[in-house]
Amino acid sequence: MNVRLTQNPNLIIQDQPYFKGLPIQHNNWQLVSNYLEAIHRTLEQALSEHPRTCGIRVDLRLPLESGSLGSPAISKFIDSLKSQIQADLQRKSKGGARVHPCTLRFVWVKERNKALKDHYHVLLLLNKDAYHRLGDFAAQEGNMAARIKKAWASALGCGQTDIGGLVHFPKNPVYCVDANSGSFEREYQELFYRVSYFAKAETKNYGSHSRAFGCSRS
Repeated sequence: MNVRLTQNPNLIIQDQPYFKGLPIQHNNWQLVSNYLEAIHRTLEQALSEHPRTCGIRVDLRLPLESGSLGSPAISKFIDSLKSQIQADLQRKSKGGARVHPCTLRFVWVKERNKALKDHYHVLLLLNKDAYHRLGDFAAQEGNMAARIKKAWASALGCGQTDIGGLVHFPKNPVYCVDANSGSFEREYQELFYRVSYFAKAETKNYGSHSRAFGCSRS
């Protein structure tokens, strides 16, 4: 029997410690099956196009005075990052460097902490042959960390030097999954376990008009 979430009856609670044979953070929180399915589908789509996939975890915080930014802010962030990636690949190609195509895929959840500050947990999925690390977190140009900060500043309508602690890279933010590697199963399980946290029912604001979860459509 499916147990539905009280705050949103369209969402079903996962009642097992595994999802499609993959371990999940089942003991820590109530997890939503709908979200786990979307995360799994997004990972499968990424690996189908890019068998060597790089996953990057980042937290994006909204300023207290952000008002009704909500979901439009995360959409603007994704659009800006996609644009920067394509511009970087074009620049490298014109410079004669070998360029690997890179489709950006993503999963995000919007949460609210006890201080009523909204924030996003985000997973970015990239072609590992094109991008495989963040680089210096303090950089303003030239690496993926800088592009992420620039994209969030653009989404908030402020300068890159003004976002302060609104972009946070958590511990061990980069995961590499190689479908052709002997360690693929372990790599996949570790990444899925990490982001199964996104599916937790707790701290999401189901009563608001903004979305609490989003991911790539294809």
